[in-house]
Amino acid sequence: MIGGRTSFVIFLLILGLPVVALNYGGLNVGGWISEQTAQYIPEAPDPAVPEAEIAVADPFQWLNDRPALRDTFIPNEMTGARYVQVEKILTPEELLLAGEQAPDAAFLELYAAARAPAQLIPYCSEVVATIGTSCDLVYSQARENREGKWVMDGRLAYVPAVDLGDPSSVENGQLINARATLPYSGDLRPPNDTETRAAMLTQAQAVCDTLRDQLGNCVLTRVSFDVHELWITDLEALPAGTNPQRVEASAEYTVYADPMQLDANSLATLVSEIVNPG
Repeated sequence: MIGGRTSFVIFLLILGLPVVALNYGGLNVGGWISEQTAQYIPEAPDPAVPEAEIAVADPFQWLNDRPALRDTFIPNEMTGARYVQVEKILTPEELLLAGEQAPDAAFLELYAAARAPAQLIPYCSEVVATIGTSCDLVYSQARENREGKWVMDGRLAYVPAVDLGDPSSVENGQLINARATLPYSGDLRPPNDTETRAAMLTQAQAVCDTLRDQLGNCVLTRVSFDVHELWITDLEALPAGTNPQRVEASAEYTVYADPMQLDANSLATLVSEIVNPG
C-alpha cells in the first residue's frame, strides 16, 4: 500500500512540475496567451490602392452565362452574331495576277476559293469607315455561275462603332429580329462601288440608331450586299462605260425586349416605317 501511495505521489509531482515552473516568479500562462493574441492586428487594406485595382469587376459579367445575348451585345469583341455579307463577281481572267497562267480547269474552283479572301478583305475598309472600329474576314467561298464567272462571297465580322443601348435594364427579355431591304431611287439598283456600299452601311446604321432611341437598344446584326449584273437591255439604256454590276442591300436589326411588349411582327412593322417613311 505504502509503495502504491508513493508511486501516486510521484506521478502527481511529475504532472504538476511544468505548471509550477511556468507560474514561478509570477508568470501567468493565461495572461501570456492573452498578451500574444492581443498583439495580432488584422491587416487593413492599403487606402492608397484604389478598390478597382484590388478587384476589377467585369462590366459584362451578366452576359457571360447567356451566349446568344453576349455575342449580340458585347461591345468590344468580334463575334459571329454581327457581320456584313459581301459579294464579288469576277471573270476567270480577273482571278489571275498580272502575267499569271490560268490553272488547269479541274483546279479552277479551288484556285478561286483560295483567292476569295484577298478579294474580299478590302471591303473591311468600308465597314471601318462607317459602322465599325475594327473588321476581319471570318468566312469566304467561291462558286461558278451560269455565265462562267466566279461569285465570291464572305462574312466580315466587326466591332460596332456606336452605342448599342442597355439591354441589362430589360426584364424577361428575348432577342427579337427584323429584316428590311434598304430603299434606293430610280428604276435600276445603284452601282456596286465603294461610295454606294458605304452609304448603304450608314443608312442601315441610322435605322438602328432610331430603334435604339425608341426601344432602348439595337444592334445591326447583319447587312447583306447582293450583286446583280445588268442584262443587255438594261445596258442599252445606260451611258457607255457604266458599271454593269448593281447592288442591293438588306439589313437585319436585333433588339432585346420583353416579348409581351414587343414581338417580331410589331418590330418588323416599326422597322418598315423607319426604312420607308411616309
